[in-house]
Amino acid sequence: MGRALTFVALAGVHQLAGYQLVPARVSRHQPVVMEYRLNNYVLPGPLQPLNNQALVKLSKASDKTDGGLFVASTVTEKPREGTVVAAGPGMTHPDTGKLLASPLEEGDYVLMAEYSGEKIDYCGESHMFVDASSVLGVYEGGKVASDSFKPTSDFVLVELAEEASETSSGIVIAAQDTEPASQGQVVAAGAGLMSPEGEVLPMPLSTGDNVFYPKVAGADLLLEGKKFKIVRASECMAKW
Repeated sequence: MGRALTFVALAGVHQLAGYQLVPARVSRHQPVVMEYRLNNYVLPGPLQPLNNQALVKLSKASDKTDGGLFVASTVTEKPREGTVVAAGPGMTHPDTGKLLASPLEEGDYVLMAEYSGEKIDYCGESHMFVDASSVLGVYEGGKVASDSFKPTSDFVLVELAEEASETSSGIVIAAQDTEPASQGQVVAAGAGLMSPEGEVLPMPLSTGDNVFYPKVAGADLLLEGKKFKIVRASECMAKW
């Protein structure tokens, strides 16, 4: 009887030992702790843009995309693109106290002028803080094409008129003698500027209008082999 009890006890010890040697399962749903860094400074959490600022992760190929090529000239700024990581609520008008809501949202693929904003290193990648009012437009659905480009504020996307290659008398014009185009047709228009009360003001231009603007205005853009100009409606001098 004593031997039997001893055997049972030893068997129980072996079973317990065998159970304890089985490694504990680690949950696959455990949260991953991410480290946020701003220019090599460790942050306690993610950056939160204030007011009308937006944090944009710059495209690694800012000069060229699958759908379009950004070009610069001697008189215009070179656009750049990126994805909005976070956006502030907007700007509070100093006179009325009304919030002028930001037109940007997280995930928007935007086009910006080259010299706008403050470039930073965030989490080891190039980002930029930019005021939403200086963003030229948003590519809806992330598709880089003229038919998906939606200008912000009072910006308009103008398809440039083809430059004449000869005069009315038949004299051929040399390429270096031609001046930059300063007219074209509006193919997309923003919603318009906001009033101090936060209401969207009517746009003086709409799709289909032909416009004339200063040669030094706006930014040049090449999409799908076509030349475009992005200008503010307030910069245009005439339409027909």
